[in-house]
Amino acid sequence: MKKTILTALLFMGLATAGFSQEKHQREKKSPEERAQMMTDAMAKKLSLSDKQKSDIYKINLDRAKEMEKFHAKASEDHKKTFGEQKKNFEASEEKINKVLNDDQKKTYADLKAKRQEKMKGHKGEFKKRLKEKKGDA
Repeated sequence: MKKTILTALLFMGLATAGFSQEKHQREKKSPEERAQMMTDAMAKKLSLSDKQKSDIYKINLDRAKEMEKFHAKASEDHKKTFGEQKKNFEASEEKINKVLNDDQKKTYADLKAKRQEKMKGHKGEFKKRLKEKKGDA
């Protein structure tokens, strides 16, 4: 009898501990913070000069501010917003490539290719989480 009660209490304790853990929410960063993070990462990986850092920060800041607008508008018309986002992203990519030298362009292209390859596997996970989220709401 004691074993049964102790086992039941143990399982209740484990179940309670599992439910009490909070989900980790990402901290929402300002466009300036996101632009600075992106610029710092690029500077580290591409060995940017100070002038290049300054120019790319401005481009990244514009991109981050536009993305902020798109996210606010996203609930209205997702398909239209996505097309605008893509055009904006491509325009900022062209601006960044104008700032970089040939070696940096090659390294940047390699980094983008690796990031795209990594994200291919995540695409299905995102759609799965989105469906789960809609089911919960």
